[in-house]
Parts: sequence; C-alpha cells; structure tokens
Amino acid sequence: MSKAPDSILRRLKVRRQKQRTILAMRWRCAKGGKEFKELDTFYRAIRPYLCVAQLFGIMPLSNVLSRDPQDVKFRLRSVGMCFTGLFLLLGGIKTVMQANILFRTGLNAKNMMNLVFLIVGIVNWLNFTGFARSWSKLILPWSSLDILMQFAPYAPSKHSLRSKLRLIGCVVGSLAVVDHLLYYASGYYSYHMHIFHCHTNHSRLSFGSYLEKEFSETFELLPYNMFSVCYGFWLNAAFTFLWNFMDIFIVLTSISLAQRFRQFADRVLALQGRQVPDTLWYDIRRDHIRLCELASLVDESMSNIVLMSCANNVYVICNQALAIFTKLRHPINYVYFWYSLLFLLARTSLVFMSASKIHDASLLPLRTLYLVPSTHWTEEVQRFVSQLTSEFVGLSGYRLFYLTRKSLFGMMATLVTYELMLLQMDAKSHKAGLPDLCA
Repeated sequence: MSKAPDSILRRLKVRRQKQRTILAMRWRCAKGGKEFKELDTFYRAIRPYLCVAQLFGIMPLSNVLSRDPQDVKFRLRSVGMCFTGLFLLLGGIKTVMQANILFRTGLNAKNMMNLVFLIVGIVNWLNFTGFARSWSKLILPWSSLDILMQFAPYAPSKHSLRSKLRLIGCVVGSLAVVDHLLYYASGYYSYHMHIFHCHTNHSRLSFGSYLEKEFSETFELLPYNMFSVCYGFWLNAAFTFLWNFMDIFIVLTSISLAQRFRQFADRVLALQGRQVPDTLWYDIRRDHIRLCELASLVDESMSNIVLMSCANNVYVICNQALAIFTKLRHPINYVYFWYSLLFLLARTSLVFMSASKIHDASLLPLRTLYLVPSTHWTEEVQRFVSQLTSEFVGLSGYRLFYLTRKSLFGMMATLVTYELMLLQMDAKSHKAGLPDLCA
C-alpha cells in the first residue's frame, strides 16, 4: 500500500523541480541572461531589420547590435541619430530643389508625384525618430510578455516568429528591389526613345545623360561626376527603402502581436469542456490584460506611421493606375507600371490582412467561453467575456480607422470610384489621343 503514496510523492517532487526550473529560466531571461538570446522573442526577430534600417537613418537607436533589449535605447548623441540627421539634411535639400524645378516648369497632378514622394519620406524619417524615442517603453514590456509565453502553460507556435519575419522580409524586399530596377529601366528607355526620335544630337543617348536628367536637382548643386551620380543613386535608394520599410515594419509588428494573441487563444481553447476554477480564470484574464495593454501601447506608438502608410499608398496607387490608362507608350513602361501597381496593391493588402489577424486572434477565446455551462458561469467568466468584447484590439491610424479586412475593401471601393473620376477628367484633355512624342 505504501507504493502508491511513494509514486505520488515522486511525481509531485518531479513537478516541483520542473516548476522551479521554469521559474529560474524566466528569472534568468528577465535579467538578460544567456538563455534570452535563444528564445523566440519579437526583439530577436526584429533586430536584423533594425540593423539594416540604421544604415538609412531609420530608427536611430544606440546599441542595436546588443542581444539584450534593455541596452537598446534612444540617445540624442549617437551614431544612429547622426545618420538620421544626415539623411534629413540631404533629403530636405533634395526636396527643396525638386520643388523649385517643378514650380519653374509648371506643377500639375502628374508631375508632382516625385515631390509628394520626397515630402512623405521626410515626414516618415521624423515619424520613425519619434517611434525610436518610445522604443524602450515598448520593447521592455513586450520582451517580458514574450518570456512569459515561452513556457507552460503556453504552447510554442508551430513556426517560430523569427522564421516568419525572415520570410516576409526576404520576399517583400526582393520584390521591392525588382520594382526599383524596373523604374530605372523604364525611365531610361523612354529617355532613349525621346532623344533618338526628337534630337539630332545622338551623343546624349548614353545612360549617363539619362542620369543627368534624372538627378537634375542634384546637379544644380554638384558638378557631374561619378561621386555625384553615386550620391543621387544612394539618396534615391534611401527614400525608396524608407517607403517599403514603412509597410514591412507594420506587417512584421502585426504578425508578432497576432502570434502572441494566438498562443493565448490556444491556451484558453485547451480548457474547452473542462471545469475551470475561478483562480485559473483570474490568471488567464490577467495575462489577457497584459496583452491588450501591449497592443494599445503599440497602436499608440505607431498610429502616425500607419496613417502615413495608408495615405501614401492610396495616392501612389491612384497615380500609377492613372498613368497606365492615359500616357504609356513603350512595352517596358507597361511592364514597370503594371508591376509597380500590382506590387503596391499586394503590399497594401498584406498590411491590412496582417494587422486584421490581431483582432481575429483576440476574439478566439470567446469560442470556449460561450460553451461554458450555466452551472459554471461565474462572475470571473462574465468579467472575461466583457473584457474580450468591450474593446477593439488592433492597429489604427489615430483611431480614425482600423486595419481590418472591412477597411481594406472599403479603401479599394474608394480607390475605384476616385480612379474613375480621374480618368473622366483626364479624358477631356486627351480626346485627340496621346500627345506627340516630341511635345
């Protein structure tokens, strides 16, 4: 008869040892110990992107190479801030010069796209600088929550957060590089055909002559040489990288938040059909509060980035679509503009679809709670249900709109209506067909 109590005692001893090991691991991770670098945390997954962003003056954080999130802070006197200041200065000069050229030649809805692109870039550099200032307030509670959800009773995700973010970054980044190269290919071919058919001086058919026209605002200040050409490419690439990084960063953040809400939902779904004491419901509800507080903090910190991303994408989509239907001449122009339009539509949809998963995952625990029998429907369960349904969890643009599937379809419907209006207005000035190539 003594064997049964002995086996129970052994099991209890093993369980206590496992609990002590988990608590010790959590403590060491919370203190920034060796094991933290091995956990599937948001900071570990996003750190490579922060390092790349530093090269373009985005997210000016110091000690970004550190594996401990407590070391990564915003400092006004830092190398990252020097890079940001350099890009703001050079980008500001480029923007002023571009505006000066457009005002001299005549500003209209079509040729002002480059100016809008530059202005949005400057605003986004400032937005990410403001976001970097609040980075410590965001990443420390996020890392603490990540550590909590790496151990039981939370189950690990099927695919690590790091692998998901790496896949998204590589795919979208590669497509963005192709889009950037097609831009130069389309521009050079149009320039080549214009010079070939309209000018007797065919010596200006070279790619260098095209770059002299493409970076005309640069050559108003600098002499034409290899250094100034490289400078023009470099600054243009920085603005393009910032535009793509803005959307990618929203996607990566959304996927990371959605995965934590999904882990939480899986824990609640595992309790379906079981009698759950109020103490456990209280612990679960407390973890949900921490998740919602983190989501609210992320939304508050990123609202300006989300608003600029959506507004800029809507404008560029309209402009690209208008260009496709009104003024393209050569096959390479159609290849570039169609590719750019489809890529931008896909990227915008990815932003909305990724962010919508946060809200979808936050509502999954309701499936289990609605199946709780009336005999077990306690005050703690009622509080949890009210907590899940009382507040919208997700990313927004200053609470003016939320990134959901419904918002995506609403935006697409608005785009179609606005584009039809633009086409009707533009058709009045193109009744005779395309203007002459040499006009």
